[in-house]
Amino acid sequence: MSNCSLAFVRDNQQQNRLLANPAFGTRKLASVTHTESKPKPRFARPRMTLGGFGATSAAEALPLDVLPIILGYLTDRHDLCTCAHLSKAFHHAATPILYRTLDVRVVTTKIKHQPQPQPPVIVHPSTTILKKPEYAKYVRHVREAGAVRIYRPDLREACRKALRLCVNLEGFTWSDDSSDVGDERDFMEYLDILQNLPLREVVIRTFYGLSDFVWARLQDFTNLRKVSIWCMEGKPRILQGWSDKLGPSLTHLELGRCSGVPASILISVLSHLPQLRALRLKGAPSTAILEILTFLPHLKALDTEYFGQAGLSRYNDVPASSLRELTVRTSSVHIQGFQQLWTWIRLLTPRPGLESFTLNAFSTQGETLIPRVFILDMASTHKDTLKHFRADSTQMTMKDIECLCTVFPALETLSCATIGTPDGSRYEDSLVNANNLREFRMSANSWMHPHKVKEFVESEVIQGGVRRAMLRQGSVLRVIGIGFVVFEGRWAHRRAEDGTSTVEFEIVSNVVPGMSYGIEPY
Repeated sequence: MSNCSLAFVRDNQQQNRLLANPAFGTRKLASVTHTESKPKPRFARPRMTLGGFGATSAAEALPLDVLPIILGYLTDRHDLCTCAHLSKAFHHAATPILYRTLDVRVVTTKIKHQPQPQPPVIVHPSTTILKKPEYAKYVRHVREAGAVRIYRPDLREACRKALRLCVNLEGFTWSDDSSDVGDERDFMEYLDILQNLPLREVVIRTFYGLSDFVWARLQDFTNLRKVSIWCMEGKPRILQGWSDKLGPSLTHLELGRCSGVPASILISVLSHLPQLRALRLKGAPSTAILEILTFLPHLKALDTEYFGQAGLSRYNDVPASSLRELTVRTSSVHIQGFQQLWTWIRLLTPRPGLESFTLNAFSTQGETLIPRVFILDMASTHKDTLKHFRADSTQMTMKDIECLCTVFPALETLSCATIGTPDGSRYEDSLVNANNLREFRMSANSWMHPHKVKEFVESEVIQGGVRRAMLRQGSVLRVIGIGFVVFEGRWAHRRAEDGTSTVEFEIVSNVVPGMSYGIEPY
């Protein structure tokens, strides 16, 4: 029985004892009878709150079922730990969130005036789980590291015992950056335990690749929802012999090493995964991407690379999906290497629906300029849906920024590099049509001298421009970044000495006098 029901029963029992007591008096009995003679709504039942049924303050009147939702927004484990020690109600709400993910930490320290660093300290949650096994039912994801084998071999058995107690485990992450080739015993023992748990996600990050024996063992896992494999060395593992078993369930896939894999093999493997919704490929041939998308009708997020003019396929492949998120990474030794990039991106998104576009393009000959025609072509298809445009390593003129904000009225986030300095042009004029823009960042490190940051922040041109852009009529812009300087605007209450309260708009920056980073209002 829940706490709410128990409290409700205790209140009824106490009232019945008072009514049955002769010393209670006829006068009080009549008053009680009079109050109960009034008809009550059928569903008017008391609701359990933090302060019980007699809650007097707003905090005590907070329903218990709302508390876990509020605490779920906390991202700092120290804050969750503090909440767990406040009261019994907070403890019951914060503990499942606190133990949802267990992560082994490898803490390295270096003592001054000592050339050799101290041995890493392993902080493992298995000690707590074995002391309080009732917390294991809250665990949904476990992150293990091969460093435990090297620095704390005495914890190996405790780690396995704790993992067996996590009967509701859904995800497992294995990280091993050691140089011990062929030592996969720890990982194999974990796989034996995971075989008996309701595992849905597997993430593998190792320096050396996976042996054939381990790869064959992994293929025994079916009904997985997410698979992520990142190996620096060894054979490229692209789900050969495993994709047909994962086809009905796999929705998220990350393959961190596809270099050297023929396009035909990669296409054949991914064609068995029609339920994919998120795909990230590193080193995959650009010529294969368009054909891969013809087999993935449910794909919504794609993160891939572009390798020059070879990215255009000789076939007229049309993607079967409507992407919502697209991330393209590319590099070239000269600026002309991006000529076919813009056409290739347009071919990946032929249908409306793109909400987020990220471009990371690097060139040894300088930053690339985004063509105006590319912006207009993208707007002809995605003008009503695009909300986030991030191109930090590519340049845009102020007129291009103004064009982008005009043709994409739903834009909320814009990040790019600019040509020249904003001193000679008021960049806030370029945002006049961005009525939904909430965050604007310009990469200006090429012309901002690090030693003049404080002077830059305190200049009237910059402060005035930031304030005008945020307080413009119809503007919802609250974050402006120029280089590594970030301005944030917010409304704040100010209480005067006479007790009156006013609301003022203040702007803070991450630059503190005498320091490089911080937060200080001006």
